Parts: sequence; C-alpha cells; structure tokens
Amino acid sequence: MKTINLLSLALAGSAFILASSAPGQAAPVCSWDAATKELSFSLSRLSGVLNCDLSAAHGKSHHFSKVVHKPSNTLVSPDAGGMVKAGLLNYFRVLTTGGYLTELRVEPATLRPEKDGITLIYEPTIRRQARVTAQFTFREPNIIDLDLRVETLASYPGFEILLSAYMAPGFESGAYVAKQEFGPTEPQQIRIQDQPMIHGVWPFFPRDEAGAHRLTDGRHQKGRYFWRMAIGRRYGLPLAFFSKGEVDVLLMGRPEDVYAVGATYTGDAETDSIARHRSLYLSLFGEDFQPGEGRRTQMRMIIDDFGSDPMKHAELYQTFLKEVGPIPRTFPINPAE
Repeated sequence: MKTINLLSLALAGSAFILASSAPGQAAPVCSWDAATKELSFSLSRLSGVLNCDLSAAHGKSHHFSKVVHKPSNTLVSPDAGGMVKAGLLNYFRVLTTGGYLTELRVEPATLRPEKDGITLIYEPTIRRQARVTAQFTFREPNIIDLDLRVETLASYPGFEILLSAYMAPGFESGAYVAKQEFGPTEPQQIRIQDQPMIHGVWPFFPRDEAGAHRLTDGRHQKGRYFWRMAIGRRYGLPLAFFSKGEVDVLLMGRPEDVYAVGATYTGDAETDSIARHRSLYLSLFGEDFQPGEGRRTQMRMIIDDFGSDPMKHAELYQTFLKEVGPIPRTFPINPAE
C-alpha cells in the first residue's frame, strides 16, 4: 500500500478527417467514417476507435475498441474474450432511488462528429424522461475527456448515471481509499484482490455514508443485470485505475458529482466472472433531480506508463480538477427547445 488553432474540417465522401490548418501543428486527431459510424483517433501516445453503430455486433451506441498505448504497443481495450462487446468505455445504467430506468449504451443516439471528438445526444424517452448529451474529446498526448449534460423533464430521486470501463486481459485493479475511515480524508492506494469477504460481489468505495446507503437501496437489483456491492472504505480520491506492467489506465471524476467509485478485484478470470470483467465504475450524481434542471459534470481517462505511481496519479488528478473547476455544474434550460 502507498499513501499519498483551430482545426480545419476536410470532408471527403462518407468520411472526414479532422486536421490541423496551420503549418507545424500536430497531425490529424480524428477521422469519421459515416458508413461504419466509427470515429478513429490518433494521439501521440494513444490510438483507437470509438464505434457508434448500435446495429453492429457489439450492440452499443458507443464502444471503444483497438485502443493501444503506442510507446509500449499495449492493447488496452477488451477486443477478445467475454468483455469484447462491452468495449473500453461507455455510459451504462441510468438509475433512481430503488429503481432502474435504462442502459444508456444500448439506446440510439444522434451523432455529431467534431474536430477533436464526437457528441452523442440521447433524446428523452418514456422510460428515461431526461435529455442526455455525452461529449467525448481526445486531447494530446493521452487523454479521453468526457463531458456529460442532463436535462430532466420529470422528478427523479437519487438520479444516477453509471460510467463503466473495461480492460484487456492482464490488467490489475487499484483504487484510492481514505487512510482513516473517520476524520480527514488522506488518500491511500490499494490493490483489490479476491478474498472470501468480497468474492462474488462488486467492490465499491462510497464518498460518504449517504453514498454507501445509495449503493444498497435496491437500484442494482433491477434491470437486465442484477449485482450486489461490497461496500469498502470511503474513497480517498474519485479515481480508480488498472495497470499492466508500467501502463496505467486512470479514470477520474469531479468529487462533487462522483458519489462512489467501483473496481473489480483481481482473481481467476477463467472461473470468476467478476474478475473477468476487469472493470472500473464511476457512480455519478445520486442526487434528486427536478423537472427543468440542467446538470453537468466532467470525467477523464488517461492512459500512459505511470508505473502505478501514486504521486503521479495525484498530480494528474489535481491537473484535472484545476481544468474543470471553473466549469459550472448547472446550466439553464431554454423551455422553447
């Protein structure tokens, strides 16, 4: 354990390439193939594909594959095995107090490719009376940024969107918990290993006591997948990671909006489906949403050879906080729209 400018848009047939318009700038960031609904991205240290074709074999409206850490040629996304259809990163369940609304990742979305990413817009449905806008942005040298907006049309107690991320074989999980359960929150890095006390359930680390109660209010025993949480210590940082050798995959969010962090334990992936998931989760919001409210939050995935260094992880997290801190967490909704 350890304590702790403007790009020009070039259109060409069914695809466009997002390239730099000024000499000396970086190579193109993204390319969009309208026929396959795939967004390819290439950063200096990271590349991959965001698949957005809900009708394809994976059946997801957003689904990362072929994600590779370039310097080490390490495959990060689960492109084979049991989690191949889940992909690296997507918005999963939409939940309320004691209830289940939908799985966002299997709903159709309006796609808006952009110069450095893509925006997915999920219009309200009878089951989910909220408009959800999910923006993915790729930033040099190794960052996938996520910006999430929710506009509710109905009253939802304890409204939650669960962000999920799945890794290729060989990655092992880690998280940051409070060194002491009561008192000041000093982050401590832990590695999460299978053991009798948590075997068969999903380890989650709440922000506080209210978050712990929210995880067990019955919301996760509804919908397509039933699961139970093993409630661990308070999280020390709203950040969890998986590592393989020197390569780390970090997933982080704003502490005001992440009420719990989840990470599956490392175990026998051949016999244990939880160990086989190799997954991270951020439980977002968990607050009462009222009609006409606009809520917004940001998350970030960073992939590079950090060697599980808690000091480096803390530095990356502080940089994230500094960048997203000025962004308002609420926004007005135009009733005419």
